[in-house]
Amino acid sequence: MSEKSDLELLRAFEPVLRYTKGELFFPTDVAAYVRTCSLWGEDDGGKERELVPAGQLTLDRLAGAEEEWPGRYKHLRFVQEDTLRDEARRFHSTARPGIPKSGRLAAVGVFGRIVDVLVKFSLLIRGAVPGGLAAAAVTRYREQVDPGNATYYGRVVRDGGYIALQYWFFYAMNDWRSIYGGVNDHEADWEKVTVYVVERPDGGLSPVWVGASSHEYTGDDLRRSWDDPDLDREGDHPVIYVGAGSHSHQMLPGDYLIQVDPAPLRGVVRAWRHITTRLFPHTSPSGRHGIGVPFVDYARGDGVRVGPGGDRAWDAVVIDDDTPWVRGFRGLWGRDTRDWFDGERAPSGPRYERDGTVRYSWADPLAWVGLQKVAPTDAAARVELAAHVKGLAAQIDEADGEILDRRDRIRRLAAAQCVLRRIPHAQARAREYGDLIEQEERELAAVYRERALKADERDAHQKALDSDAPITAGPTAHLRSPHLPYATGQQRTTRFLHIWVALSTPLLITALGAMLLMHGPYTIPAMIGVVLLFAAFDSFARRKLRTFLAGLAILALVAGVVTGIILAFMADWRITLLVPIVVVVAVLLVVNVRDLLRR
Repeated sequence: MSEKSDLELLRAFEPVLRYTKGELFFPTDVAAYVRTCSLWGEDDGGKERELVPAGQLTLDRLAGAEEEWPGRYKHLRFVQEDTLRDEARRFHSTARPGIPKSGRLAAVGVFGRIVDVLVKFSLLIRGAVPGGLAAAAVTRYREQVDPGNATYYGRVVRDGGYIALQYWFFYAMNDWRSIYGGVNDHEADWEKVTVYVVERPDGGLSPVWVGASSHEYTGDDLRRSWDDPDLDREGDHPVIYVGAGSHSHQMLPGDYLIQVDPAPLRGVVRAWRHITTRLFPHTSPSGRHGIGVPFVDYARGDGVRVGPGGDRAWDAVVIDDDTPWVRGFRGLWGRDTRDWFDGERAPSGPRYERDGTVRYSWADPLAWVGLQKVAPTDAAARVELAAHVKGLAAQIDEADGEILDRRDRIRRLAAAQCVLRRIPHAQARAREYGDLIEQEERELAAVYRERALKADERDAHQKALDSDAPITAGPTAHLRSPHLPYATGQQRTTRFLHIWVALSTPLLITALGAMLLMHGPYTIPAMIGVVLLFAAFDSFARRKLRTFLAGLAILALVAGVVTGIILAFMADWRITLLVPIVVVVAVLLVVNVRDLLRR
């Protein structure tokens, strides 16, 4: 079989992207986008000024921007100030997507909705895109950029036995916040899907893994095995579901609740998920990690289909490290709002991070999804395992030599100790020899144990090598916290719930604020009571009252136990020590009696 060109490889495995109904932006040609942009940079005083007006910029000139304006921080601007209002007004005549924003608020509790208020408030004090910019971007995109097809920028990397086929998609705008109630808006958006291919013994190629960008995540959970039953495929083309507005990628269709994972609370959250899963095993597993916040990725796949046989066909452009505009422009591909959270700032290009360093996913496509530790084929895994067995055998031989040396040393020390014991004035020295012998015996025992473990490991690996069973793990063994939808996208919420989620947060904040003004002795207990009342009613409205009551009962039980221990200790510390002993003895007694009865 003749070696395929990079373009042929990319075409053979290019993905199918399925969008949510109402999506406004699709992967586009960067040359058309750049022609509509102006280029901005800092002058010597740090003030922003226009370097190239809209309509005069090209990819070639953008590629030389670092040489033409060296040392200056630069960014593109898609929507221009003088046309923003007019373009935004023209957008209002078009149909908006039909996803109600209140639906996202119904996905989380009242505390999560307070997070939503705080995020909105933060936009007033941090850098954010101007109002109406997303609407203006839609008009500008439709009139000047979108030709009706779709473009990907493909890169081929051969490394570690894999052929990594990177598909980079450029969007003129991320309108997740303003159109779909998400976290942020920003001009420009780069996303990617990578198909990992290996060569078969017959010279053919087989796809083995698929990785897809999903917000800021990296690691094993970003990839799916080609044999994973949850991975949708159409022949050699993986199907990826794209989040509305955010353009984040998911492997399954549905609505994805964004979760945060604060380090100080990970243990508490993990314990709570474990308890609720045991109490309510039929609840959705999508919330098993992190704390839900009211931002939803709508990756329903019920809209436009891009790719082979879809509504829009792919235009393929091959890029690499030497592509001038990829390597030459380190600035941002859209408006720079100077948002210190980076959420409302435009991204840099496919090769660079915002600070000008090379992207992790560009520098090492294998490590980006955790494949640097995975052999590309079972045959390669066998070679690696055989090398490991050889290393273990060498370590076992080394341990055998150490065992002989230590045994000889112990015998020499023991012989010397026997002689010293016969000499009256050498008893202290004999005891020292005894201590040395005991130390050597402990160390010899440790070597024996370690040797036995390595021998068992070697034998197990050798048995695996001698069998015909695959060495590699199953298609889902690597997944730890895979991204799963909390809902299918077909769910319907009641009008009552829509009204409640809209009113509950301002009512709660108003009630708590009014109580703070009271300055009475019962202010704090009253505030706690109001919060619990709101949480209980919210759980009832969201049909999760049982979960709420179970959590409240667990909290009350823990508080009661802690209070009882404190009071008992204050009364008599002996009682405090006696209680856990009695509990342990009682548990052991129950267990022993049960075993006797079973006999």
